[in-house]
Amino acid sequence: MRRACFLCLFALLLALPTLAQDRWKTDVEQIYLYTQEGKSDKADKLFNQALRDLPENRNAIVNISMMFRNKALYDYAMAVLDKGAKINTDRDPLYMEKATLCQTMNNYSDAFEYYLLELERKPDLYGTIRSRFYTMLLYDVNKSIADEMRIALLKKTQEKPNNNEYAALLVWFAIQQEDYETALIQCISLDRRNNDQDEQITNLADICYNNGQYGLAKEAYDHVLTKGKINPFYGRALIGSIKAEDQIYRNSPTTTVKNYQKLSEKIEAAYSDVGSKEYPGLAEIQADLMTYRLEQPEQAIALLQQVMEQTHDKNQINQLKLKLADIYLFIDEIWEATLLYSQVDKAMKEAPMGHEARFRNARLRYFIGEFAWAETQLNVLKAATSKLIANDAMSLALVINDNLEADTTGTELRRLARADFKIYQQKDDQALPILDSVSHDDNEISKPHALYRIAEIKEKNQEFAEADSLYLQIVSEFPDSYMADDALMHAALLEDQQLKNKEAAKQHYEQLIDQYPTSLYTAQAKKNYRKL
Repeated sequence: MRRACFLCLFALLLALPTLAQDRWKTDVEQIYLYTQEGKSDKADKLFNQALRDLPENRNAIVNISMMFRNKALYDYAMAVLDKGAKINTDRDPLYMEKATLCQTMNNYSDAFEYYLLELERKPDLYGTIRSRFYTMLLYDVNKSIADEMRIALLKKTQEKPNNNEYAALLVWFAIQQEDYETALIQCISLDRRNNDQDEQITNLADICYNNGQYGLAKEAYDHVLTKGKINPFYGRALIGSIKAEDQIYRNSPTTTVKNYQKLSEKIEAAYSDVGSKEYPGLAEIQADLMTYRLEQPEQAIALLQQVMEQTHDKNQINQLKLKLADIYLFIDEIWEATLLYSQVDKAMKEAPMGHEARFRNARLRYFIGEFAWAETQLNVLKAATSKLIANDAMSLALVINDNLEADTTGTELRRLARADFKIYQQKDDQALPILDSVSHDDNEISKPHALYRIAEIKEKNQEFAEADSLYLQIVSEFPDSYMADDALMHAALLEDQQLKNKEAAKQHYEQLIDQYPTSLYTAQAKKNYRKL
């Protein structure tokens, strides 16, 4: 008998939350009707009466709050959570539920506060909370959510400087916002605290390098190098540091031959510090320096051939062949170059490297005036899996096709091809007279191409105002040219980054977005425009 009574009592206790929720359903409906009728006093009175009997069961509290939330009665929903946080038997502050409710209300400031409080309480929820933050950023049209997120994260990392999850979340957020400097500062701070960020810092360095932030990339790589050669990321960081230094020199107007000579010596010393896997990568950088900076192409060829003999990895051998072919083309060894490109194309036919080899071979044929052969290969490459290769192939195919349609003799196209070849060989002084001659013709196909190439040379020589003017001339005089959107993007970037004319940059980003909506540059223009 006692056992039966105990079971009945236990069943009753289990049912209490459900019974309470059923009563709440009726109250919620009545409160909702009062609010619809404008009887807020009656709604408040009924709510306060019902709130006194809020069950202590956590799930019941959450469900009752959801009833109000589903009716868009958010203040009542939050009041239920506030009281429930104080009385629930699980002693759960209900931060996640409050954060979700605030997010629904577009109250992002409080939402972030609650999410971060929960993260401090339960560090294992890092992945879940980061996913919630990512979702919010996806729908952040005007960057207001990102601003709130930044404020919340900076505040918490300052309040709790030793909280690893806060620091990691700030690193992640900074990378999403392309604020690589903040990301690196936080990543290094985490590493100094825990000594476990080598992979993350190396990956961040790669991101910085790929986004043209060469100074930050070198700083990140060099931090990893301080850990010593025993570090598994040492070789990768060493090559990255050298590549970043090379790019810093290339982009500085004060760089001298001595800078490149010292970098070459650094590479020589680095060969003994890396494994066989990294060795070919160093050799590629060294060959570039020898060929394009130190005027030693023959030594570069000998180096690459030596490394190829010592390398057994098929991908590395083909990568070295591509580099070797580029150098042969640079010194006018046309048939040596095309032979190597063809070998890589055949060996890696369906791989991105094979597509790259085929594109470079087609470009070579364009340089020497074999336009039909080049166009055939380029048309195939338009369907390449690599977007970059497909875009390059399409651009060059348009140059050939449009010019031949305008002039079936190919006279103008040969002049352009000859100038492009001179530019490839870094003989800008020989290319400029050809381009200048073409730019004074009335050919609406070849003229914008010539102006564009002259602008690129001006930009390379740090003559930014002249380059900007030429790019905008193309947009103004040839708005329907296949080069117009490209020229407009270059002008906007120059105004944004070099000329510091933010208003002009905004205007030209907007023009690109409005007038060239299908352009490959539209997405980047939108992103840059939002930043400004």
